Amino acid sequence: MRRAIKTIFLCQYLESEELRREIHEALNVVENWNVANTFIFYGKGGELSSNRLDDQEISVLALHLLQISLVYINTLMIQEVFYEREYP
Repeated sequence: MRRAIKTIFLCQYLESEELRREIHEALNVVENWNVANTFIFYGKGGELSSNRLDDQEISVLALHLLQISLVYINTLMIQEVFYEREYP
């Protein structure tokens, strides 16, 4: 059954330029997010350096906090651009 589903998907992928574009754009978003994570989580080469679960959890939670902060700042900046366009 899995092979049939995979074959159907591959046929749709090869047939549909729109599907290929959508997948390519999604992959670019994920790749850009990974690059941003590497940039903001730069300590120890972006790797969790401790074997202790508590330390790893703190590191990942700190990364999530930084990610959320970046999303929030970007949202504020986009809102400001829209506001300036609407009310010059």
